[in-house]
Order: sequence, then C-alpha cells, then structure tokens
Amino acid sequence: MRPFVLAALALTFAVAASANPLPKNLAHVDPKAPCFRWPAVDYDGDGVFDRLDYCNDTPKGCTVDARGCPTDADQDGVCDGLDQCPDTPKGEKVDAHGCSESQRGARPSPREVKPRPEPQPVAPPVEEPQAQPQRTESERELLESGRIRIQNVHFATNRAEILPESRAALDEAGQALEKYPQLRVEVEGHTDTRGAADYNMRLSAWRARAVREYLLQHFHLDPGRLTARGYGETQPETQERTAEERFQDRRVVLRVLNPEALPKNVEIERH
Repeated sequence: MRPFVLAALALTFAVAASANPLPKNLAHVDPKAPCFRWPAVDYDGDGVFDRLDYCNDTPKGCTVDARGCPTDADQDGVCDGLDQCPDTPKGEKVDAHGCSESQRGARPSPREVKPRPEPQPVAPPVEEPQAQPQRTESERELLESGRIRIQNVHFATNRAEILPESRAALDEAGQALEKYPQLRVEVEGHTDTRGAADYNMRLSAWRARAVREYLLQHFHLDPGRLTARGYGETQPETQERTAEERFQDRRVVLRVLNPEALPKNVEIERH
C-alpha cells in the first residue's frame, strides 16, 4: 500500500476519534471491559455489570455473589435479602416469603395442650463462683467500641474475591456477631487513595458485599440485620505516606448501627 494511502487512513481515524471523544466524568464506565464501553450496563440493578453477571435477571432486593447470582443460604428457593425466615430447616415447604408453617407461628390446638404439672419444691442451688467467659479479641472490641475492625481481609487485586488467608479473621468476627443476634451491623468497605475515586467506591462496595455474603453463609446471622456499604477512599485513617499506611486504610469494619442494644456493664477481661 502506498504511503499516501496509509497517511489518509490515519487522518480519517484521527478525525473520527476527535469527533466522538469519550465524555469525561462518566457515572457508568466499566474500565475492566475488553473494549472501553460506555455506558456500562447493569440490567437487573444488582451492582454487577452485565459483562460479568451470570444471572442478569436477579429479582430486586436479592443478595448476590460476585458473579451476580442470588444466594440462598437455607436453600429453600427464596433468595437471601427477600427471605424473611433465613434459617428454614431443609426440606420444609415455604411460602413466597421463605417461611415454613412452623416458622409462621403454628400452635397446637386446645385438645393437644396438656396441663402443666404442679411445681415441686426444690432445694436452693449452691452458688458457685462463675468463671469469667473467655472472649476473642473481636468480641472484646465489639463490646467496648461497637465495631470490629478487620485488617487481615485480603482480596484478589482489583476484585472482590476473598482469599483463603482471610478466613481466620472473618471467622473470629462472625463468631462474635453470632453471640449478639439483636445487633444491626453494617459491613463497611474502605480502600486507599490509589486509583480513580469512583472506581474505588464501586470496588469497596463489591468487597463489602462479598464479606457480608461470607458471614451469612458461614454463621447463623439474620440477613435483614446485616447490610453492606462501600466508602471507597472517603474515610482514610492515615496520610498514606508509606506502604504500611496505605495497607492500614485498606480495611473492612463491622459497625453496630444500634449500639444501645449492646450489653451494658460487661466486664472485659484482659490478657
């Protein structure tokens, strides 16, 4: 091909690019797409782009995993997030709200109610000194400050996939929350300031939802009392002058939304 033909083609592409420049400050850009698509599409509004969404018709309100598919912890056919009875025993038939007949408050008929036996006098129990309950560091932090700061949650780079080495810290936090089912807790996701602010906000939200899903799958927690939210780089704890300070800002925090429900006057043992 002659040189003047190549020059003409290059000029054509340059004019086309300048005539249709990519708009700045877009609200829906998917920078990880193979081609730089705009706007990015999330048909079912579950927070997972259709490019990555394996279940792009998720009902609104369902909790989804990193692939965009609804989770169902008790496997009763009603997704987490809409399931009002998330601990249905396996095999029981449920209604549209995910509740079985026993969970809807079924009571025996009057014919089945037996009279209570007369109480028999018993000797007063011998009082023995009670041993101080052993609490984990996560439980002590929860009772003292109304939050659990989890630093050792590691994710795949630029993804919401939780790496195996994070399980010990998440399991300790989940065991602490399981002891206090009356608490409402928000899973906060935080990033450092590297990268675009809007992307960091989305990434922190994805990672917070991944931690929420892990806790619901491994512990007996009420999905209605456990929410997730990403804060991106908006709440730094350091000035990020070193790699250690950036690492400190990349964190997950479990924050109690109703601190008045925490037990009062609890003695916290020290090691």
